[in-house]
Formats: sequence, C-alpha cells, structure tokens
Amino acid sequence: MNFSDDSKTDSDVKRFAKGTIIIKKIKFPKISEGENIFVELKQQSNGDAYDRTGTVFFIPEDKKESFLDGLENGVKTLPLYDNGNGKQYFGVVSTENYNPVIEMMRFFTAFGINKFNNLQLKDKTWQTISPYRQDITELKPSLSEKELWIGAFIGNYDKGGHKVSLEITIHKSDQNIHKNNTVIPLFNSLNIMEMAGQDYSTMFSQDKGLLVEFTLKKELKNAQLRYITTGHGGWENGDEFVPKANSIFLDGKMAFSFVPWRSDCGCYRLYNPASGNFGDGLSSSDLSRSNWCPGTVTNPNFIPLGDLKAGKHTIQVKIPQGPTEGTSFSSWNVSGVLLGNE
Repeated sequence: MNFSDDSKTDSDVKRFAKGTIIIKKIKFPKISEGENIFVELKQQSNGDAYDRTGTVFFIPEDKKESFLDGLENGVKTLPLYDNGNGKQYFGVVSTENYNPVIEMMRFFTAFGINKFNNLQLKDKTWQTISPYRQDITELKPSLSEKELWIGAFIGNYDKGGHKVSLEITIHKSDQNIHKNNTVIPLFNSLNIMEMAGQDYSTMFSQDKGLLVEFTLKKELKNAQLRYITTGHGGWENGDEFVPKANSIFLDGKMAFSFVPWRSDCGCYRLYNPASGNFGDGLSSSDLSRSNWCPGTVTNPNFIPLGDLKAGKHTIQVKIPQGPTEGTSFSSWNVSGVLLGNE
C-alpha cells in the first residue's frame, strides 16, 4: 500500500487514492451464533518511516449510495456534512440514501518496522512485523452470508509505502459476549480518501461537533454505540498529545463522557526502529497519545444506550478540539455503529 501515480487496479484487488486504499470483494459464509470472528492485519514498512493511521473497513451497499461511489467518482459525490465551521465533510454520516463505511479495526503503523531495522540502538533487537488482531464478533449480523467490499487504508505519501496481509477468520466458540442481531452504521469521520481530497475531521472546532439523525423502523433493545476515537495533530499543543473529553449525546442528553488516552506506548518501542530519540531518554514512540500508540490497535468503546423506541433519534459527538496554530491543526477520527436487538 503505497502512494504512487503508477498505482493500478488488478483483477483481484482495486486500488484508489494513489494506492493508499485497497479493496477486495469477499463472500462470507453463514456465521452461526456460536462462532466468533477475528480480523488480523500484518504490516511492515516498505519505505515509509513514519507512524500512520490505518483502518480495515467494509462498505455497506444496502442504500442508494455507498462509499464505493465516492471511490469511483470522487469524494464530492458523497453526501455533505456541514456544521457551520466553513469546511465541508463528505461521506462521514449516514443519511436516508447513504451509509458510511463500517470500521472493523483501527490501527497505527509503527515507525519504519522491518525496513529500518538496520538502525542500531543499544540493547534494542527490533521486531520484524506488526500484528494487529481484533475480535469483531459484534459485527456478525452485517457479515454473515454477505458479499462485501473489504478495504484497508494506510495514510502515507511514500512511494515504497507499506506491505500488508489481511485475514478474517471464523472460530467455533462457547464464548458469546455480543448477542446483537442488528448493526446500523451512523458515522465515520476518518478521512480514508485523504489522498483523493477528503478533508481531515476538524468538525469538532464547533460546539455542534458531529450530529447524526437516524430513524429506527423497529424498537431496538439493549442498544450500544460501538465507538472508536483517536485524536491527532500538532506537537506539544495538538490534540494528539493533550487529553480531551469525548462526550456522546443521545437525543440531546449526555449518555457517556470519557477521556480517551494511551499511556502504555513505551511497551511497543521494539516495533519502532525509526522513532526519533530525545535527549531526555524518551523516544517519540514512547509518548502518551489520545487513544493510540505507534504499533497498536485502538479498541472500540461499547457505550450502553438502553432500549430505543422506533422513530427518529440523534447521536451527537462533542470534543473540545484545540485551535489551529500556524500550519498545525488538530482533528479527531471517530466512528460509530449502533448495535442492538430488533
């Protein structure tokens, strides 16, 4: 997965946004109640030395429009979200005729794993591959017996880019934590088409933040919001390095608020050969961040919403996004799907 004007689609894999997005059509078998689903992506640098945002996703095609239309015809063909901050965000929220992509797994590449293992540092023996593996059984209702475009994205501007392999596996299991029979995509602000003109998710500069209206045809029992969030941007003063509360509002009332933060990034130092080292004894990859580390998966939060009646509802995400400083700006990649039982 690299950034190149020479990027080409073949009979098996389609490539978009100069090679930073790849998609492949997969037919899923029937997945029974007693089976779990895992997604695993293995990644190595093929030239890119930096930590990058990555995601594995699939494209719902159950409405008139889909994200595939944006990939093939340009991001501006997708529905516009405008919250009054002067910027335009395309394809990030569900509408009557459009569903955003459903994020299976958010991951972050390490600094130059494998390609830069020749860099010597005292007492360090570098890992050669970054494994990202996650249980996604809660998405079973939208996968079982479906034929879907499965995609991956790594944001980078390097001609060598990254090497990846992706597997989705199904396992018989006695463990059945998630009993939902419904998956409803609501929003995904991660600018997967960054290299094809999709803007960064800076909509949290306004108090309105991200507001999604949706209609339930039936009552949804034991509803949960599967919420993934990571903060980005700037150096010392950017939201990547400043703890910020994420607040979720259901129908105008706060349902959940928390500060997403990772302070364990130093655990992954051996995956980061090209990480910069500072005079204070720390490496860039050691620094705590807004819910991610170079070389990790970001876990979803499962936010209980109770029973939701049929009819119209709103979900709103508010984050006190930091101000722009010169050319440095902050943004938040958030995705949310509604789980429950009809």
